[in-house]
Amino acid sequence: MRVDFRRAVQWRIRARMAVGLSSWVAALVLFMGTHALAQTQADRLYLSYGLSGGGSLDAGGARIKERRTLELRVPLPPLVLGRTYLLPSVGYETRWMGADVPSVGDDAVDKQFHRIQLGLTLIRPVAPRWLIVTGVMASTRTDFQSSFDLALDTSWVAFAMANYQFEDTPGLGVTFGAVVLWPFDALPVIPMLSLTYNRGPYVLEVGLPRLTLLRKLGDTVELGLVGALDMQVLRTRFDPELRALNASYLRETQVRVGPTVNVHLGRDLWLSSSVGLSLINDYALLDRQRDSLNVRGLDMGTALYGRVVLGWRPQRPQAKAKSPRPAP
Repeated sequence: MRVDFRRAVQWRIRARMAVGLSSWVAALVLFMGTHALAQTQADRLYLSYGLSGGGSLDAGGARIKERRTLELRVPLPPLVLGRTYLLPSVGYETRWMGADVPSVGDDAVDKQFHRIQLGLTLIRPVAPRWLIVTGVMASTRTDFQSSFDLALDTSWVAFAMANYQFEDTPGLGVTFGAVVLWPFDALPVIPMLSLTYNRGPYVLEVGLPRLTLLRKLGDTVELGLVGALDMQVLRTRFDPELRALNASYLRETQVRVGPTVNVHLGRDLWLSSSVGLSLINDYALLDRQRDSLNVRGLDMGTALYGRVVLGWRPQRPQAKAKSPRPAP
């Protein structure tokens, strides 16, 4: 079915809100008290600014403007109950989006979204090298101009995972488990697996939604490669043409990869700079049940991106030397 996307991509995204973004993404690294877009899992607090290039859509001849993102992630003080640790966290993000559409004024399609996330993670050691991690996170996005609907504008993520540290290879660990999403786009339950290695001059973190490969040069510089998957689902107000098709959501998918340079500023502060490519920049229209409407021509193609992150990475506690064994 052909749609006059020239009017649709106006989005008049008087977008009321967004739901369920990076779904499993945020859940995977919540057990470290951080967010998926931190530079490494050791970054406990960070402030980041990102800029993604625009591009043209085949549908309607619209051009997506540069997208800007400002994000703050703050861990709250933990609560210790015996051997159980409760880690609350809060996050805030503001995102600017827009499009130039023929016969429509530039300002008519600009929109700013605000995302607020609250999370609670439970961590409990169950064996010398095993940790059980469970938690829940609520995420909502709004433009602070439209009415709020808790059911449609808030997403929920619950997860249960196990973390194991290998005894014969210090610094090597694996985390596996499952994530439950509501509402969901395709699957309500997603299996998760990630591998981390931090030993000597190397930092390796492989899994969804993030890839980090770093080589330390002394104590003040790290060079490497980072990659990330970011998926966001926005509830929007469309023009009559798309409302007739039952369009209720706009989904944006990005896959980014690029080199990075991390510099230690002192007092556990790190400045990270990355410039690379957004290899995938796809949009999709979803109905109220979050099923795709299969509208073609919404792939923007490859675009440049840049990101600067100021993060707080507390040093790991040094292991105490073992005291000599007393004589009998």
